[in-house]
Amino acid sequence: MPFNIQYTAGDYQSPATIIGTGAHRPVVAALAALHAHQYLAPVSCIECPADDVQALIDGCIDRKTVAIVIGDEPYSPPDRPFSAAIITPSADAGTAEPYRRITTHPSLDMLSVIGFQTYLSSPDGLLWLHDRFYETLRLGAFRDNPALAEPLLREASHVFFDLRAVRAADAPQTPAPAPNGLYAEESCRLATFAGRAPKLESFHLAGIEPDLAPHSLTAQTAAHLLWHLLEGIAVRVRLDMSEKSEEHLERFIVAVSDNGQTLDFLHDTVAGHWWLQVPLTDGRCRYIACLHEDYLCACRHEVPVRWLSFFQKFN
Repeated sequence: MPFNIQYTAGDYQSPATIIGTGAHRPVVAALAALHAHQYLAPVSCIECPADDVQALIDGCIDRKTVAIVIGDEPYSPPDRPFSAAIITPSADAGTAEPYRRITTHPSLDMLSVIGFQTYLSSPDGLLWLHDRFYETLRLGAFRDNPALAEPLLREASHVFFDLRAVRAADAPQTPAPAPNGLYAEESCRLATFAGRAPKLESFHLAGIEPDLAPHSLTAQTAAHLLWHLLEGIAVRVRLDMSEKSEEHLERFIVAVSDNGQTLDFLHDTVAGHWWLQVPLTDGRCRYIACLHEDYLCACRHEVPVRWLSFFQKFN
């Protein structure tokens, strides 16, 4: 059954709403030609002037609907703690528009920059991210182990996907096509991770030329990416960590040194996710997303790098 795309003036009742300013129509047309499997609800689609995008995204978030924005319109989240992930060809996105209002937002709690290529990234840009304890995952490391991106996207409430991060062979109609980048399949996998994230509030797909045809390769790549995003939204576990029933959680306490230091892990048996406890100096603690490999690392009496990084960041 193909996706049920419903153009509307402002219906936020569906789990996801696509927001665009006109250039999104070829992508939506390509999406409508694909068969829905898990995502059976209608997909609301709103076409609006660029000045209205911010208010529409906030309206979706207020109604617990994931806002899917197609276009390069900048967005500034509300003044409350949030986390973000940027999928981009260059780590310099952290200090450049249109992402600067995200990366310098006073309420930004966590940031991940994913899929960047080192030779397109300046040392100053990487240092800027490192000094702020933001996480980075370069293209080569992601390709060697795609699972590394999952906990980064699981933490993100706002995901920004620049289609210029995809190689030109799979997405030629972008403002700056390049020979190297994510494969289309890798882009879809990242979109699935984002869709399954319980915190996801908005997903922004940028870097698309406005004169696409629905049958063009770039429109199809973008549509396939959104298909995986919507399928992820359809199957995600919506419960927050604080609301999970204890019967769905397994707790593992692992000794990592002879002096009594232990690490506390949670395993969500419903979603298959792992979480790692990080103590704070005020006596409280926070749980961060991690991988099963981090638990296995602790079982070898090694402190996971992810724990060390967040312990420094939070304290």
